[in-house]
Amino acid sequence: MNDRYSSAQILLHWLSALLVICTLSLPYAQDWLADWLGGTGGVFTLHKSLGLTILLVTSLRLLVRARHGAPQLLADDARWQRTAAKLAHAALYVLLLSMPLSGLLFGKRPLELFWLLTIDPLAVSDTTRALARQYHLTAKYLLFALILGHAGMALWHHYRLRDGVLRAMLPRRS
Repeated sequence: MNDRYSSAQILLHWLSALLVICTLSLPYAQDWLADWLGGTGGVFTLHKSLGLTILLVTSLRLLVRARHGAPQLLADDARWQRTAAKLAHAALYVLLLSMPLSGLLFGKRPLELFWLLTIDPLAVSDTTRALARQYHLTAKYLLFALILGHAGMALWHHYRLRDGVLRAMLPRRS
């Protein structure tokens, strides 16, 4: 039984974490970053570009996970914990895939992907745009809660249970 995630899984996990933190922070830091990024439009160009990068990285993560699986880190008598962890991870993956897609759906202007490539807005009804926008803004709070819970449980396993769950997702020390 493997007690660690693969190197690719670890890299993609921490890359995802960095991208999500940056993407979620950008709208809150727009006053500070607007001058540096050419105005508030530049802040949202970066926000949307990072969001699409999250979509790509999450898709890649799912492919790598399908190939490598996940280590069984919890004891057999902790079935409820395994179930809760699987549900929380599934919810995180759903949000990491659906939030960039909902962002694409409600955008009315062309998206400048990292100022290199223009993606035209999708042709959808105003009702669909409104629903996508509401989903995007509401899902943000669910994502905040899941991230806090995910990090909190990792720390609880590491410091309270000392069971190696967090170490399984940390790079190996040389």
